[in-house]
Amino acid sequence: MTSHQQTNDDIFAPVEKDGKFLTPVSNKKFALTAMVGVPIWLTVVLPLSTVYQVSKAIVDAVSPAPPPKKLEDSGYQVTESDIIPRPKRTYDIVVLGATGFTGKLAARHLAKTYGCKDDSKVKWAIAGRSRDKLEDVKKSLADELQLPELKNIPTLVVDTSVPSTLPNLVRDTRVVVTTVGPFQKYGSAVVEFCAKFGTHYCDITGEANWVELMMHQWQGTAQQTGAKIVPFCGLDMIPWDISTSQLVAELQRVDKREDLASVEFVDEFKSTPSGGTLETMQLSLRGEKLPPIEGGVEPLRETAKGSHHSNEFSHEVVFAFPNLDLPSAQRRPAYGSFFVMSVNNSRVVSWTQALRQGAPLSYREVVYNPDRKTAFCNTFGTVFLVTAFLNPLTAKLMSYVLPSPGQGPSMKAMIEDSYGAIYGKGTGTKGSKVESLIYFDKCPGYLETGRMLVESGLSLALSEDSLSSSGGGFFSPAYGLGKVLLDRMVETGTHFSVRRVEEQVSTKNSK
Repeated sequence: MTSHQQTNDDIFAPVEKDGKFLTPVSNKKFALTAMVGVPIWLTVVLPLSTVYQVSKAIVDAVSPAPPPKKLEDSGYQVTESDIIPRPKRTYDIVVLGATGFTGKLAARHLAKTYGCKDDSKVKWAIAGRSRDKLEDVKKSLADELQLPELKNIPTLVVDTSVPSTLPNLVRDTRVVVTTVGPFQKYGSAVVEFCAKFGTHYCDITGEANWVELMMHQWQGTAQQTGAKIVPFCGLDMIPWDISTSQLVAELQRVDKREDLASVEFVDEFKSTPSGGTLETMQLSLRGEKLPPIEGGVEPLRETAKGSHHSNEFSHEVVFAFPNLDLPSAQRRPAYGSFFVMSVNNSRVVSWTQALRQGAPLSYREVVYNPDRKTAFCNTFGTVFLVTAFLNPLTAKLMSYVLPSPGQGPSMKAMIEDSYGAIYGKGTGTKGSKVESLIYFDKCPGYLETGRMLVESGLSLALSEDSLSSSGGGFFSPAYGLGKVLLDRMVETGTHFSVRRVEEQVSTKNSK
């Protein structure tokens, strides 16, 4: 048995031990949502957004088509002599965006876990546009963590919109981890320079279309220089990608010829969004077009050898509120509802399936709710927010009540109130049943995302020779980092367990 296998009766035991759980919405909140929120949405928000979007479509149809956007390339030339061999570089890891909400949390994890002294085993630096703000971050973290030596951590001043500043960021570090989003707006040049200088790269993007564009443009360069480009290294999308790959591994631990045929995830979260997350959502909804990928290529469906993976991947989108069959009696009744990120989560799981040339796979994902009132309120809240962002008037009004970029939940709320538990159950191609649980006892969207990002970067910086993926190029977290990342996550605070259901049943019967 591996250290992550479990045969306990209740796979949810770690969650229940912490005493963190979702409470049903009150009758008052449900009534306000149904009697006030729904009418406002139907009579104000939805009509405004419908009229705006239809008008925009008509104007776009009758106006001359703008020239298609071109792929961004700074034209910066890198010679072989410009590239420092990775083992000889000064820094193991540089955090770009350390003055932002999640970037500061990533720097906090590095300082708290790996230290800041000259003899620390991890050599790191922080980077951003403003030296003064970077110094403020160091002072703030030094005071909070009582680590005065943190003030001596190196700072790199870089502006991603100014190509001449980027060699200073990527040339002398093994890996850059970045939180600077929206990534289609601020991330393309960072990928370009990491690929050109042979520097490993991780980010926390959820922008799958942008990642496909970056793959199309820089895959060959990264393969040539040995740079591993690993996007999606936060809550978007590590838990689902890693869990799926471990369900496959558990099946193949017993039978190498059995693959995963279907997987379903039930997500239980207690967290609130940051301003940066909401800004990215608005950018996506505005429909700002990326340059086209010619030839109908689907980079996220390519195998590790570069060919198209033909085995089917299907995603069942859930809009109703189905009953959920969870293995813990304490968590019933349970009802599912639509999770807005399930579409992109499925695309990353599909990418890993393609990279490993896996069997046809069906995917389903829902959010856990303790009752149907809660499921309705949560679903309606998502629908209301998305609809409000689709016209400039209500989008502007929402900006007055939602957090701005750089703002997010308090540290107290992230540690004491927030958590995330993702339960997965899979069926193999020969009918075997497996299940998994990944559990974060703190805020998964920000505090734990900062940790996941750092541990992803350190997997590349410190354990490159132990990774199952070889050479440079673009990789999903599960395929590119795999068990090395999972072990680092578990060592620094994540709970993960996986088991065959048959083993669990036989254990019960033997008592």
